[in-house]
This record gives sequence, C-alpha cells and structure tokens, in this order.
Amino acid sequence: MILGTAGFTALQCAFTTKQTREVLLLGEKVQDVLVTGASGGVGSIATMILSKLGCNVTAVTGKDSNSEYLKSIGAKNVINTSELDKEARPLDKGIYDGAVDTVGGNVLSNVLSHVKDAGIVAACGNASGIKLNTTVMPFIIRGVKLWGINSVTASIKRREFLWGEVEKLVDFALLEKSIKEVSLGELIDVYPKMLQGKTSGRYIVNLNK
Repeated sequence: MILGTAGFTALQCAFTTKQTREVLLLGEKVQDVLVTGASGGVGSIATMILSKLGCNVTAVTGKDSNSEYLKSIGAKNVINTSELDKEARPLDKGIYDGAVDTVGGNVLSNVLSHVKDAGIVAACGNASGIKLNTTVMPFIIRGVKLWGINSVTASIKRREFLWGEVEKLVDFALLEKSIKEVSLGELIDVYPKMLQGKTSGRYIVNLNK
C-alpha cells in the first residue's frame, strides 16, 4: 500500500537507468545519477532505490525545505528545480551517467543535455509539461537513450522480479516518515496543492477515516 503504483514506477525507473545499461547493454558502471521531482512519490522512492544500488544521487526539488529529508533517504546532493527549468542547450557538460525524470518539459530537455555518453534517462512524468524541446544531439553525439516508463502494461514476469527486489532496496521505516494519511474528503484540499507542486512524499487515502 505504501509503495503502490508510484513505488512500482520508481522501481522500473531505477532498474532501467542503472541495471539496463550495466547488464543488458553491457555498459560501464552507473555511478552519478540525477532524479527530478525528488520530493514526490516516484522521485523520493527512486532516490532511495538508486542510493541502495550504490549510485551517487543528485536530487532535484523545488522545495529547498526538503533538502535534509532527501539526504536522509540517500541523496548525496540536492539542487533546486530552477537550475534546470530553463531553455536547454543542445548539449551541455556531461555530468550524469543516467537520470530518472518525473517532470518533463524544460527540465527533461536540460537533463538530456547533461547526460554522459551512453547514459539512460528513464522518463515517467509530465508535471512540467508534455512538450519536449530538444535536438537529436544528445542521441547521436553521446548515444543517450530516452526510455519511457509505463507501469500499466508491464508483464507479470517483470512485476514479479521487481517486487522481489523491494525488500533489499526500500527502507520502509524511513519511507513511512514521508507518508501522510488522509480521508477521501481531505483530498479536495490536497489534490490542488499536488497539481501546484506544493506537496511532497506520498499520500494514502484511508477510506475508513
């Protein structure tokens, strides 16, 4: 219940960014990774998982007040979303071996320009917009791969494998600190704040509350 669809999406993103490159594509080790929207449900769990997988995670958030929390779940560095929410260059300095993007829009454009050779960007969200203003340069000069994540159509075999990894990669005691339980009626107040990017962590609806 705590993980839900967001947790499964985060698992897919983390394994795509790291394991797909290292194992399936026989690439070099993935060490430095970026996670956008790190204060949200998918982003926070992806940050934790990638840290458990041995990555140096840079968490991107629009909420500076969440910096300590993000570091407590595994982030090595925290930067503000404003640093990436701008017009992107076709190619920028290659900093990250891979990334998990939950935001889209200009943020994703900038993420792509900062990924090193053969890196994978797992994209699963569009909180900043559905349009992607980029060029082919990251793809044909650096061989960057943009990997779309869809949790709905994942096969049973893939689900069984990923859920089987949860015990090793998720610290539930730590994760529970970011869980907020609300009633169905309270969603009327919470949901608009989610759309405005003013919430963080995970919300669980208790139908008996």
